[in-house]
Amino acid sequence: MAKRAMCAAWCVMAMLTALGATAQESTNGFAFADFLLAPLRVHLLTATNEPGIHTTLNSNDVTRILSKVNRVWAQAGITFYLESLRTEPAANTEGFRENVKTNNDALLRLRPESSRDTNVFHVYYLKQFGPNGICIRGINFVKDTASLRPVEGGLDEPLPRVTSHELGHALTLPHRQHITNLLASGMSGGWLNESEINQARAAARKKSWVQTAPGVLQMADELQRANKTADAGALWQRITHVPLDSDPTRLARRRAEELAR
Repeated sequence: MAKRAMCAAWCVMAMLTALGATAQESTNGFAFADFLLAPLRVHLLTATNEPGIHTTLNSNDVTRILSKVNRVWAQAGITFYLESLRTEPAANTEGFRENVKTNNDALLRLRPESSRDTNVFHVYYLKQFGPNGICIRGINFVKDTASLRPVEGGLDEPLPRVTSHELGHALTLPHRQHITNLLASGMSGGWLNESEINQARAAARKKSWVQTAPGVLQMADELQRANKTADAGALWQRITHVPLDSDPTRLARRRAEELAR
């Protein structure tokens, strides 16, 4: 209980740092043993014939965005680790600008066939479409030109907030128009209430490819002992995304650094 309380305090402090918040909605705190690890595939869509699609984001942007996404989702004990980053030509770009005005499925048709696996969360970044982002049947699209109305204690840039918001929809959360809420429309707030936290965690647990942090840690240890260092390294790397300062995360970061040398 003491360990959970200590980790809870750290999580809240991390949220305050990430969101610049003062007195906001109460949040749960989660220890390492409670965290769920969810694979996230990020797609940077390119289209030389369609500037409305062609994103200018790069891998450094994705690293920054994902770090802030995970500080937001730490309040729910959920970490999204980068399963892969795909910079890839969009499919079916012909007539996109006109079609997307009346049919959001035009976004779904942009997805390259070869990278549509169903055992990961997906976020597709492109340059321009109507809203800041949209979740269509669990598939997330975010425009890199997103803009938000700032609120007290909100995130300091749009893309991590919009990405976090759409992932909330992918975890079954509906809009809730409270000014500081993550699921409010068009604003920079990043908070979840207890009901939303419980609902998102329940949705994540239903996916067979979302793992517990202790389970991943155990697999990494077993692979390390079996001298399967490359496989172990991939699992250590997943754990490094967890925004906690704890014995397991410090070990994972140390092991990941050692294997990268």
